[in-house]
Amino acid sequence: MAEIIAAVTGICSCLCAQNCLNEALSQKCTYLKSHDKHLEELKGKSDELSELAQGVNRALKHAEEQDGKKPNATVIKWQDNVQEIVFAVDKLVEVGKDKKCLKGILPNYFSRLKFGKQIKEKITEVDKLLEKGKFSNGMFMENLPRKGNILPTTTTLVGQATAEVIVEIWKYLAEEKVGRIGVYGMGGVGKTSIMKEINNRLSEDDAPFNSVIWVTVTKESNLHKLQEDISVAVDLDLSKEEDQMRRASKLLEALKRRNRFLLILDDIWTSYSLEDIGIPDPAIDHRCKLLLTTRSLAVCRGMETDKNIDVKVLSEEESWSLFSEKAGYVENLSPELSAVAKEVAKECGGLPLAIVTVGRALREVTNEMEWVSALKVLSSSTENVEDMEEKVFSHLRFSYERLKDDMTRSCFLYCALYPEDHQIEAKELIEYWMWEGLLGDVGRIQDNMVKGGMILKNLKNACMLESMRHDGEAEHIKMHDLMRDMALRLSPSCIIRAGIGLHKPPLENLVEDVERISLMHNDLKFLRGEPFCPKLSTLLLQYNSIEENLSHNFFYHMYSLSVLDLSYTGIHFLPDSVSDLENLRALLLHDCWNLTRLPNLGMLKELRVLDFSRVRITELPEGIDMLTKLRRLGLTGSGVEMFPVGLISSLTFLEELLMDRCWAQCGLEFIVELTTSISLSIIEVCLLNAEDFDTYIKSGHWNQLQSFKFCVGGSYSNSDLGKNSIDFVGNFHLDIMLPDPAVAGASCTGFAPPYITLPDHTSELQLCECHDINRLSICLSNLTELRLCKIIKCDQLECIIMSGENNLTTLQSMELHGLKKLRTLCEGVVLPN
Repeated sequence: MAEIIAAVTGICSCLCAQNCLNEALSQKCTYLKSHDKHLEELKGKSDELSELAQGVNRALKHAEEQDGKKPNATVIKWQDNVQEIVFAVDKLVEVGKDKKCLKGILPNYFSRLKFGKQIKEKITEVDKLLEKGKFSNGMFMENLPRKGNILPTTTTLVGQATAEVIVEIWKYLAEEKVGRIGVYGMGGVGKTSIMKEINNRLSEDDAPFNSVIWVTVTKESNLHKLQEDISVAVDLDLSKEEDQMRRASKLLEALKRRNRFLLILDDIWTSYSLEDIGIPDPAIDHRCKLLLTTRSLAVCRGMETDKNIDVKVLSEEESWSLFSEKAGYVENLSPELSAVAKEVAKECGGLPLAIVTVGRALREVTNEMEWVSALKVLSSSTENVEDMEEKVFSHLRFSYERLKDDMTRSCFLYCALYPEDHQIEAKELIEYWMWEGLLGDVGRIQDNMVKGGMILKNLKNACMLESMRHDGEAEHIKMHDLMRDMALRLSPSCIIRAGIGLHKPPLENLVEDVERISLMHNDLKFLRGEPFCPKLSTLLLQYNSIEENLSHNFFYHMYSLSVLDLSYTGIHFLPDSVSDLENLRALLLHDCWNLTRLPNLGMLKELRVLDFSRVRITELPEGIDMLTKLRRLGLTGSGVEMFPVGLISSLTFLEELLMDRCWAQCGLEFIVELTTSISLSIIEVCLLNAEDFDTYIKSGHWNQLQSFKFCVGGSYSNSDLGKNSIDFVGNFHLDIMLPDPAVAGASCTGFAPPYITLPDHTSELQLCECHDINRLSICLSNLTELRLCKIIKCDQLECIIMSGENNLTTLQSMELHGLKKLRTLCEGVVLPN
């Protein structure tokens, strides 16, 4: 009886407790009953919330890995709240196990009421988090400019002085009052390598800047070009804006949108006002900083830098460490020879670039006389040198002189014809060497490409050139600006004004012994007069507008000219004086958008390459059949309407016929000439019908080709296929089979003759609008090198491969577009890849 009275008293006091007075009695009662049910409900909702959180985490991880996206503040806060509530629910569940009535005779009803209320509150909180977890306003932060590109570094950073410079730069970057930082030192001392290290550290996620903008400034740069270079780096197009103030205004707005950023100007030679350029003033806008490198302290002062850092040369010990790494095996030298090697390293003056180049020039040399000779050369070359800048060139020249032979040295100097910091296409460079005659007597193109490739490799290994190969792109190389400066000093008979924004050609005071002229990548509007350049061998004028007609006698006194490049210019016609260039080996006119008329070329007996690609001419020039030494004829994308009968037969040394996307009328005679040519190694042609293609393939001539590219049909698709490719465009009734005598005359199910054969090393195949095909032949799978297959708008195609046919074991990619009746890709067949 006493227990019952106590229970009733407990319930009443609980219901009337001070902290419950503001709640309805019925609400309090709900807290006292159905604890297990409510606790189970809470646990279920908590589990549902946990599953939702896991899904959100997976989505966030995928977005970060694929697109670099970051969660916004709402998502992060939601994740924190979920963790807290799940933890709290788990504790409540544990407590609930101890509050069941069976644990004691009668429970503590005040505690039970409080516990029930907690359960109800947590259910409400979990419901809210479940609703918020839908993220109706999005989960990710707004896209910000990329933090920066990781730059490749090939030079080892050594030395206490270098480490101190990096620490000092890092300290100034963190100081709010320091907005402009100048780093100066002599050429080749390692300023750019230090900047790359800073750039790469700042590209990490926890760096203090939202973005890092890297701009390399050329020696010939001006305000207009500097604005252009910075605008490219921040994805701003200023090409249509000529007014300097408006350019600066647009650039300023674009940079301010970057919020907190660092602008690195590497190798700047002239000081500019930040206002004139369009760069925010770090003294006013503390969200930005400027970091520049230069060879002159005066430039730092002109740029009003807040702090200047002098990059010193390496100590003798540090120089020896770097030299040992580059020369290799110096620890195995005798004590006497090791002493000589240390003197050689000492002669490099602590300059990292000189140490690396000289070290590689002597790599793995063990002969005593070579080391002694090297020391003698380096020691004597610095006599009477007044400043360190000149001393640097003496060391770089030593590496130049240690190149294998005169041929390699000449090829190196030729690289200086390109603009400073220009990324040079390796293939184009080797071809220039070839046409100039630097590789010796011009034989087959492929043999010379191999020879040139070896020279290029030697130059890269000697650290004279730097490879700029990127994934999926053709190799490019770059010449260090100090190396280029040296090459210019060693080329006094050359006029090189490439990529410096020229509007007027510097041809008025030409000396008659000039051997090479490079005015490429400028904005020349005209070329006038009759320059007297009897020794000129190379004239590079590509990438200039030149819309004013050249005088007819412009080339009259250029008797020795071997290479003439007028590609990407606006010339309307080629002057008659070109006809007299009897020593010309390369005439490059591709992408001359206005060119419609050419003179007679019959006198160019030494011509090896003639390129009219993407030019509007409708007929070939007179005399082309007289070019018996021609090895490459480029007509890709040109407007030529008729290919003369007998031309291929007259060009007995022709190796490359490039006529992709050129629909000149050829005829069966053309096919016959192709099949009888023993010199052709590369063919890129468009054929009007499948019969002509089949005639050529059945001849077996393709077996001698290094590569081919065929487009068959009356038009071409938009696809840009690579080498060893075939593109069928049009409504052909065809089957595809290998040129195998065992099957060439056989019948394939579902098709009627004529049968079309394919070379067995076809690597890319496209069928576009071939409406009579209902499946690809059994023989397609026997193309042992097929990597890519594209099938577009073939209305009757039902399946690709039937059961019982061989698998496409080398196929890497298959693209299918607009196939209305396609039922299955592989009927009963599993592709291995």
